[in-house]
Amino acid sequence: MPVQRMTARKARISELMNGKWVKREGMEPSFVVTDSGEKISRARILGTVVGSFVAEDGNFASITLDDGTDTIRAKTFKTAKPLDGFRVGEIVDLIGKVREYNGEVYIIPEVINRVQDPNMELLRRLELVRKARELKGKPREASGEDEGDSGEGKEDDSELRKEILAVIGSDPEGIEYGLILERVKAPETRIESIINEILAEGICYEPTPGRVKKI
Repeated sequence: MPVQRMTARKARISELMNGKWVKREGMEPSFVVTDSGEKISRARILGTVVGSFVAEDGNFASITLDDGTDTIRAKTFKTAKPLDGFRVGEIVDLIGKVREYNGEVYIIPEVINRVQDPNMELLRRLELVRKARELKGKPREASGEDEGDSGEGKEDDSELRKEILAVIGSDPEGIEYGLILERVKAPETRIESIINEILAEGICYEPTPGRVKKI
């Protein structure tokens, strides 16, 4: 059975740093279990860059993000991209894989964008407050990786799938995940679900993390 890429969960940094790390073997993704019972293997966080580092040889880079609840590092290995262009004081919206090494939870970035509108911080806080309320009213076992992907808008998935494939096929070199979200007007959970399907079917692949390309 193909291993699907998990949906990126919007989260507070403190949820990742204070959660319980669960290590999976083989191709199964490892994840953090938050206090609310949510399992997060891919996270989407919005925060301010409070530290940055790029190795002289360009084979490693990191930025430290602060969202007011805690700090976390995003790291790249064997390359400084896409972190080398970000500076202290900038606000960024980051999607990436949650990882752990020697007791440190960190993120490998897939998509990272500068936030120009300061209202985005307030909007994200409100989204996270709403999510916390929704999770509080659910059994813990219902808060796993498949939450939110089980049937929303299924009647339109055929047309949405065609639209997503058209957007991916518009660039022969592949297209960044963030651009797909910008160009396709649909809930992120539905877009994620369809991208997972076409990746599992072998219609598309990821030549680099965060970029989807048609075969």
